Amino acid sequence: MKVGVNVTSYNIADWERLVAMDFSRPPTTPDVKFIDETFQFGDLIEPLGFDAIWSTEHFGTAYSMQPNILQWLAYWAGRTERVDIGTAVIVVPWWNPVRLAHEMAMLDIMLKGRQLMVGLGRGVSEHEYSALGVSRDDSREIFYETLDILRLADTEERFSYDGKHFQIPPTSIRPQARHRGHLLDNVRVATGTRRSMEMAAEAGLGLLFVANEPLKDMAQKVHDFNAMRAANGYGPDHGTAVLYTYCTDNETDTAKGHDFLDAQAKASRLHYFEWNNSGFEGVAGYEEYAERLKKGKDEASALVENEASQLIGTPDQLIEKIARIKELTDLGYLILHMNYGTMSLEEASKSLKLFAKEVLPAVHEM
Repeated sequence: MKVGVNVTSYNIADWERLVAMDFSRPPTTPDVKFIDETFQFGDLIEPLGFDAIWSTEHFGTAYSMQPNILQWLAYWAGRTERVDIGTAVIVVPWWNPVRLAHEMAMLDIMLKGRQLMVGLGRGVSEHEYSALGVSRDDSREIFYETLDILRLADTEERFSYDGKHFQIPPTSIRPQARHRGHLLDNVRVATGTRRSMEMAAEAGLGLLFVANEPLKDMAQKVHDFNAMRAANGYGPDHGTAVLYTYCTDNETDTAKGHDFLDAQAKASRLHYFEWNNSGFEGVAGYEEYAERLKKGKDEASALVENEASQLIGTPDQLIEKIARIKELTDLGYLILHMNYGTMSLEEASKSLKLFAKEVLPAVHEM
């Protein structure tokens, strides 16, 4: 099984200032410090033997500060020689589809034959949508119109499109991708609701998920998703999981890993569900989020409640956990999130190196 590492930047301590709406001063620690540290962290991944660098996309808060994921990954494409590159995820409704198709084609060329693994999503946070002038009510329709356009762009010399949200006159993608016609062969989609899973299965997409639920529930989700795919004439998908990871050779230090995860979950809850968010009532496509919040549940809380599903522990414990997850979910690809919460660069780097030495060889053989 191949293993990638998520490379993204946070300024977790700045949430106190954001919650207080204190914009009379800058962050106590400048964002650039964390970006610079992320550069250092990312530089370790290829030499340590991992298979890919992944990242994600967010706007306007201290949470995951990569506002253009393809720009960020183009940097890593030029900085590395062997690893593949993955998006977990491109938030589709925030993009003009023709612009997105061009940038994906260019990144594919920059990789010089390596694989661009495409993960797509439609986002959650109201403040990110509002800042870009995009309505969340339209997000699902925009997602699938954009997917149609990306597929046309990847396969047709010249194409046009007449949809509800996009009207595109005859145009072409130039330069053409190195892997033209195959950029979208194994698209993964992040799904947070049952209906999103159904629509992804109907479109022949693969599953990308964060393990924020008990293993038995994860296994059931994968089973249900593959049943949906089968009903639409597609074979089984071997899912991709993003797992928060802290590897230590001292079992007593695992408590620190849980503290890091708690800090990450708090920031996630603020970003997605509380800060500058009026809720999900009446927002088309987010009805299941509204129902969960009525019951006092959200994905961030679930992350802490189901810490056992994350990779926190000694090398032997992590090998056992990964084997168990693979057995239950038929997992095909693993993305490690190893620099998160209040973790320092030193702590993240030490964890990454230990995982590479003691765990990665065993996972590669799975």
